[in-house]
Amino acid sequence: MIHTSGSVFADGPYQITFDWPVFFSQLFGFVVIVFIFVKWIVPPVKRLMAKSQNAIAKQLDESDHAAQRLDEAKRSYTTAVTEAQTELDQIRADARADAEHIVAQMREAAAAEVERVRRQGRDQIAQLRRQMVRDLELDLAAAMLSITEEKVRDQVSTPAAQSESVERFLEDLEILANSSPPIKRQAQPGWN
Repeated sequence: MIHTSGSVFADGPYQITFDWPVFFSQLFGFVVIVFIFVKWIVPPVKRLMAKSQNAIAKQLDESDHAAQRLDEAKRSYTTAVTEAQTELDQIRADARADAEHIVAQMREAAAAEVERVRRQGRDQIAQLRRQMVRDLELDLAAAMLSITEEKVRDQVSTPAAQSESVERFLEDLEILANSSPPIKRQAQPGWN
């Protein structure tokens, strides 16, 4: 049963009563607690929340800025890699061209050196050949003179051979004297 005119609302095992002085004291305590919360606890909490929100916003801005810098760095890296690859390809092409040019120059120099050595070898061979021919001619002339001198000595060594040689020489002179055009005679060396 519920009485509305008094302080009892229900009877039974759960008897609910309403006590006005307790209610107002609890209401006053609640208002004081709310006032303390509003006056001294809420402002620092708001400041801390504002600081946290500002820090989080700043971190988000920095994160966005870092993401932009990362994107820029990636683009710069990609551009640098592309430029480096292009430059590397250019350096390789230049190095190949230089190597081919150097090889061509070395081949030309080697061909010129080979030709110079050939020419020098031919000149030396020709000079040695001329020297050998001269030496052989001198040796041959000396040998011929030696053999001729030996034969003449053999032929003139006996008195009969000497008289025969003189007769032959006189006959040759007679034939020369009887020939139609007069021939100028030159003195022959060694016949004195």
